Amino acid sequence: MQFLTTENISELISGIIHEDTQLHTDHIDLTVAEIHRITGAGSLDFGGSEFKPATTEKLEPKQRKPEDDYGWWKLGRGPYKIIFNETLELDENAKAIISPHAHAREAGLVTNTNVISSGANEEELAINVTVSEAGCNIKENARVAAMYILSF
Repeated sequence: MQFLTTENISELISGIIHEDTQLHTDHIDLTVAEIHRITGAGSLDFGGSEFKPATTEKLEPKQRKPEDDYGWWKLGRGPYKIIFNETLELDENAKAIISPHAHAREAGLVTNTNVISSGANEEELAINVTVSEAGCNIKENARVAAMYILSF
């Protein structure tokens, strides 16, 4: 088992904003496309027949100045779902690991790590985050996670 290199990673991912910035030797930085506030409870059961995802409300970013190209999400305390610009198409001999970007951790976001199995190509790549009482401001297209792809 080994991490894929930049060349191999870029073949499996679409929606990259800026390759020179996002692609690294053994991973790619993932960027924010949308942020949703988690507003309602989901449901889990043993067999999955009563599974229900949590409800969410899409938040719109706001420009700080009218001439700005990109807006910001000003997040208060609570749970959120971040959806990435990038999409992934894994083959059957690979797994992907999405973990928080160092800057996201340092900015105070508490996030989960996702492992995506081969063949389980998701329609959207996303992570859940919790924002502390101090809050966190996130600019559109900010790099908030890193994805490593393992080939075996």
